[in-house]
Amino acid sequence: MAEFVEKRCEDMIPDFEQMERIKLFDKNEIRSIAKKLKEYEYKIQRHTKRKEDYLRYIQYEMDLLKLIKQRRDKYGITQKTSDIDYAIANKMNNLYKDAIFKFQDDIRFWIAYMKFCKHVHSNSNVSHMLSRMLQVHRNKPKCWHIAACWELEENNNKQNARQFLIRGLHIHPDSQLLYIDAFRLELDDRLPVNSNNTENAENREDNSASMAVDDNELPLSLKRAYVIYQQAFECVKDIKFIMELLNVTKEYDDTEKLQKKIICDMIREYAHEALMWDTMARRELQGLVQPGLTDTSMEMENSGQTSLRDRITSCNKVYQTAVKKVKTEEMWALYIDCLLEINCDMGSLPNFKRKLLKTALAQAHQAKKLGEKHYLHWIGKLIADKDRDESAQKKLDEVLCGATDTIPDSVKLWHARINHLLESGKEEAADSVLSKVTNTLGEKSLPLWRMRILHAQIKSSDEAEKVFDSALKKHQIVKAIKPTWLEWLVLTKGIRAARKAYDGNCLHNTTLEFHKKMAMLESVQPEISVKHARRPYEMAKECFGKSEKAVWLDSIKFEMKHGDPKNVCEIHAKAVKGLDPNLTYSFIADYSLLAAKPDSVKCQL
Repeated sequence: MAEFVEKRCEDMIPDFEQMERIKLFDKNEIRSIAKKLKEYEYKIQRHTKRKEDYLRYIQYEMDLLKLIKQRRDKYGITQKTSDIDYAIANKMNNLYKDAIFKFQDDIRFWIAYMKFCKHVHSNSNVSHMLSRMLQVHRNKPKCWHIAACWELEENNNKQNARQFLIRGLHIHPDSQLLYIDAFRLELDDRLPVNSNNTENAENREDNSASMAVDDNELPLSLKRAYVIYQQAFECVKDIKFIMELLNVTKEYDDTEKLQKKIICDMIREYAHEALMWDTMARRELQGLVQPGLTDTSMEMENSGQTSLRDRITSCNKVYQTAVKKVKTEEMWALYIDCLLEINCDMGSLPNFKRKLLKTALAQAHQAKKLGEKHYLHWIGKLIADKDRDESAQKKLDEVLCGATDTIPDSVKLWHARINHLLESGKEEAADSVLSKVTNTLGEKSLPLWRMRILHAQIKSSDEAEKVFDSALKKHQIVKAIKPTWLEWLVLTKGIRAARKAYDGNCLHNTTLEFHKKMAMLESVQPEISVKHARRPYEMAKECFGKSEKAVWLDSIKFEMKHGDPKNVCEIHAKAVKGLDPNLTYSFIADYSLLAAKPDSVKCQL
């Protein structure tokens, strides 16, 4: 191995001499470059090959080539360009080939080599390499896609690209990626991309056709694209994929007949899919071509109208038919999402748009198919309208109750309901609802209790005490509430009341946060009582000393700053003995750092 490396390094000497002669690099830089290249040569010649060594070597050569170019530009050096630059590029080429040969299963090397060849304008190498890559990675549709894209974009060879895609689809007849590529290729091969599809859509003729359109009605120029589509439709049973193909056709002019065929197939095969109905309704809104559907169970008209009101009405009719046939929450969600988009632009027909949205929300609510997101939107609208519309207040109460009944595990909806009761001055009703929902939501009801406590604190101390007493009786949230309770006690009744409460609760049903809070409250007192301030640290060690190294470190830090430094050794010994063995080494390391510099360790307590 050493002889081979030395031979490779000797072969580089003429290039180094030329670099020095034309003053690209000085002698020290040449020596450094040679040393680095020798190190990389030894690495790639090891018995056990590593991908990282090749990647780093190639990257180093790439950086070297960039540096040479920069120095040529800076100093105006033009000599020996073909010798030096070509030699480095050729070496990178050989490194890539060697890496690909040794790590054929790693697609990254193949792709990186293609980019390199593109950079050095050596496309002929790629054409040969693509064949090898597809032999090795024929089971990866992405590789056939890469090969087709290269032929199409770099070589401008549509026939080769088509052959790659056809071969790829023969091996992967269910590849959505390859079908889309082939479909685009056939459309692009005979049609210019439509740069202003929206404007052209308004001017399209109203071409009504029956669902059973004869194949011969398609122009010859669309036949190949239609064949690709038919195969895709038969092999891939996915409404989203078919919709994607339909969206591709919208990018091209004069594809109305092909669109109609795709839509007819969607209606026949996917009438049970919410996304199919959503697509049909949105096409009505856009004024796009629609087939006549008299032969199907869908009773709706061709949307050839140009007026916005007519298009919105037709769109709404499709959705109304859809929610009767596909009775799912997804269908209602797509319907209302579309109406919300329509309502974003209130420049025209504002009342008409609001009415449609309001009606759809009420219908979905009645059908118990309205989702959390749309309930929250509706509630927000009703809250905004309640001050100027008396009926909105009554409707708000109804919607809030219905929403929480329909989605009983939604914290956001319960939050909206309880907040509304509190703002309306109905504290008793809010407390009753909160008590019941705690049993349903369990620990997830904590944000609701925090909201109730905050409202009570703003109102009065007596009200807050009453709410805290209720919260402390709820086993689902008592642990999380206790730290807040301690802080409230200090603010309203003083540190002695907090100490008494802490002493009564520190041994059972607590969290580390509870002890941390008490330690913090003791530390902010005007005069720190070492006796009382030490207690939270002692209790934290007793309750959490086996699994939390921070409680020991914080206790040590406290003794160093406020207590008795003589206790540090004893605490350290207890920590080493009491901690989980997996944490002992980490604790000792942190303790050493703390002993050297007390402020260097962040304490959690």
